[in-house]
Amino acid sequence: MNIEEIWPYKVWRYGQFEIARRTYETIIRGEHLLINYPTGAGKTAAVLAGAIPASISEKVRIIFLVRTKTQFQAPLRELRLMTRRYALNAVFLRSKRDLCLIKGVRLLPYDEFIRFCSELTSNDLCPYYRAAKRAEIETTGIFSFKEVFAKSVEVGACPYEVARASLRNSQIIVAAYNYIFDQDLRRIFLADACLKLEDAVLVIDEAHNIPYSLVNLLSRQISEKVVKAARREARRFLPEPYRSSLEEELSTLLAWFRRLRTLVAKNGGELEIEFSDIIAVAFDAIAMMEVVSLIERRLNHVSYLRSVVSFLSLLSEHRVGYSIVASMDEGELTLKHLCIHPAKEVSPVFAKAKSVILMSGTLPPRDYLVSMVGLEDERVNEVRFQMAWASNVYATVLSGISSRYLERSSAMYRSMGRIIDELYQNLKYGVALVVVPSYNMAKTLRAYLCSEPIFVEKETTKLNDVLAAVKGNEKLLIICAAWGKLVEGVELKLNNSSLVKLVVIAGLPVPQPSIINKKLAEMAKYRLGDSETAWRLVFMVPAAVKVAQAIGRGIRSELDKVAVAILDERALENPVKEYLEGIGYRLEMASTPSELVEKNRAFINQLIKS
Repeated sequence: MNIEEIWPYKVWRYGQFEIARRTYETIIRGEHLLINYPTGAGKTAAVLAGAIPASISEKVRIIFLVRTKTQFQAPLRELRLMTRRYALNAVFLRSKRDLCLIKGVRLLPYDEFIRFCSELTSNDLCPYYRAAKRAEIETTGIFSFKEVFAKSVEVGACPYEVARASLRNSQIIVAAYNYIFDQDLRRIFLADACLKLEDAVLVIDEAHNIPYSLVNLLSRQISEKVVKAARREARRFLPEPYRSSLEEELSTLLAWFRRLRTLVAKNGGELEIEFSDIIAVAFDAIAMMEVVSLIERRLNHVSYLRSVVSFLSLLSEHRVGYSIVASMDEGELTLKHLCIHPAKEVSPVFAKAKSVILMSGTLPPRDYLVSMVGLEDERVNEVRFQMAWASNVYATVLSGISSRYLERSSAMYRSMGRIIDELYQNLKYGVALVVVPSYNMAKTLRAYLCSEPIFVEKETTKLNDVLAAVKGNEKLLIICAAWGKLVEGVELKLNNSSLVKLVVIAGLPVPQPSIINKKLAEMAKYRLGDSETAWRLVFMVPAAVKVAQAIGRGIRSELDKVAVAILDERALENPVKEYLEGIGYRLEMASTPSELVEKNRAFINQLIKS
């Protein structure tokens, strides 16, 4: 089979055949490929068109990894079209925990869920597992997550076991990141699929955020709220002598949490904890598993105590490349077992795999990915295409202003507020997206704006809230956090055109100097031997990627045009300027706020006339 035979469309868009060809050649040679290709332009189809013939030729299988639930749709759509040209077997696996029908399992961290699942199945205690062993379900062809779940519920069987039946004969497995990057789940998954990493091609979608995705996936946490819930369980469901003893242990832990609150507040909201400090107040987690089983037999579902015991057990291992961090989240103290060295955890995976394809519409530079996730530099190739509609973006950067933390003041916010008000006044209809570095800055900036109506993103904002606000107003100003949900996930369209006509970057979205970012910078410095390069990789490259993602909210097709105002002169410096121009955006400089407003007014007037 060749690339042309499986291509499901009549024509190739610009760059698609080159991506398919480079993907094919990369897999044949056993190398890695970085692909930057505009969002919505068809990179999934192009990568699969190259990967499938190569995988058949090399007798290897494709594991297509996605980060979010919505990202399952693109490979599902393309594979269904390709099966009209060639018979394919593919299975779609969401998180194994999402596939579980047992009540309460979503309370558990992944590693503990895997142990819990293994405990039930090995002792034949799971009714859904038993039903799956008896069920006979046809699983050939394209077996989507919805089909897996629907067929499983129909026969009362474990959805994972139903999907597992098709793993061994599937040429393509589309799965959540954790199936490969979570060590415990990877071992089980590969065994179920009768597959070795050496015989697998890993395709990683939306790879621009992979270092932080890995940090989140590999880290674990426990909140004060969960510990309190575990104590309530002990009071209600445990007999003596277990109850008094466990209540005392959990009360001691909660008292320590309360003392931490004060220390965390004094330290700016985050505090690194020594391993010895928590071990001193933690009970014997391993011995406590007997009590966990006792409570769960009475509850008939997963307990909060299991989460507490699991977390304390993890801490006792004292893993290299992890830190313990206390922080405040929505008024609750949270203790995190934080992965500060994701490259150490996943570089062996990339080294063993036949090939790794990392793709995104806003892929970071090569040196960032090689350093931050531990790719072998000598195996890495890349293919990058500029945004096809980059000329539809008019971007102006204001000099003389910066959102550096030390330069933030009422005068800076007042100046930004006036500029945003004037820019918004120029807009006759549509959405003005104001992107700020953090939720706190969003709240502060709001007080300096006179424009109406305004929608401000909060940590709890849902996409439906945004859509309702947009639907109810002909013209709307949305303030959102660069590191929040909307910049990467929002699609505001009408008649296939973007409603976002103006994007204002109100301060370069440089990541906060949090403990994790400082640790990542330390690791990068250790590997590179250069603190300035390490700082650039950890702080400035992600900022550039976030700016590109924000601009992309306004360009969803060749018909869209968007005005962009960047209120931070650091966008004129590398690596930010170099990255944005590499995508195809041309940055103009404005020396004064009035010059910036006039330049944007002229472009918006042209936009209205067109």
